[in-house]
Amino acid sequence: MSNLAREDKSLVLGTALWGWGIDRNSAYELLEKFLNNGGAHIDTATNYPINKHKEDFGLAVKWIADWVSVNGNSKLALTVKIGSIDNMGTSDVNLASSEIERSTNILREKFGNALSCISVHWDNRINAENQDSSIEQTVNAMSALESDGFAIGLSGIKHPELYYKANPALADRWVIQVKENFVTSRARKSYQRWFPNAKYLAYGINLGGLKTEPAATDSSIELRQINIPLSTSEKLVGILNSSHNFEPRPASLNELALAAAYVNPALSGVIIGPRNLNQLESTLEYWRKLKTTGNKLKDLELFNQISEQIPQA
Repeated sequence: MSNLAREDKSLVLGTALWGWGIDRNSAYELLEKFLNNGGAHIDTATNYPINKHKEDFGLAVKWIADWVSVNGNSKLALTVKIGSIDNMGTSDVNLASSEIERSTNILREKFGNALSCISVHWDNRINAENQDSSIEQTVNAMSALESDGFAIGLSGIKHPELYYKANPALADRWVIQVKENFVTSRARKSYQRWFPNAKYLAYGINLGGLKTEPAATDSSIELRQINIPLSTSEKLVGILNSSHNFEPRPASLNELALAAAYVNPALSGVIIGPRNLNQLESTLEYWRKLKTTGNKLKDLELFNQISEQIPQA
């Protein structure tokens, strides 16, 4: 379980859809609205957007760097996930220690002190006896970054036990991104066996943008081709409209998801991916309400009951 108190949980602005359903001007509007409302933590990756258009590889990082060059970096605390060599949705990576050092130096030049956390992205490698110690080299490089003052992270790691075995002393230091929502906590549980005291940030909390009305053709859930069983949608809508006593009362499935993540003691924060200013503003407003009025044990008990009603992946 994370050692962060619920009231200290972070809200992180994600950029996975920048350049993929969100144009440059809209991205900057989201960034500035987030920063002007007290936000600071921004999450991106060197291969965003993962839209399978080679010409867009690294676009999100470029947009943020361009914004920083004009506006400065004093408000930002930036996490950058590195390693993926394309944005085609493959698991091909270059996580050699020399590449980690090279990528970090480039990011330092772009972002200066705003570069807060370097995270390993999508590592499916297996260290068999007849292979070199490639994961150990990766972990050693990340350890050097941690010693240099960076936070270090993991995201999409198929064999977390190998990261643990490479350097057990780092077990409590990782910031780990996990897909977690009403239908799955599998990723977090696979990590927690090895990193029980790490910090966990949840993404995908609202099932890709699930709403009570049919999805628009350009919505996040359509772009990513996410399929949610009708029975799951119906149960969540039923819970939303039921006579539960959770306060502040959620008015949408997104707010229901935010509330569930907020009361989950295993999570240190949430990565959000708003598509427009209205979505961001409603998320910020409800998050503020949670931080001021949502700190009750009965709330956690309620969401434990909700989870029991939804089939788990």
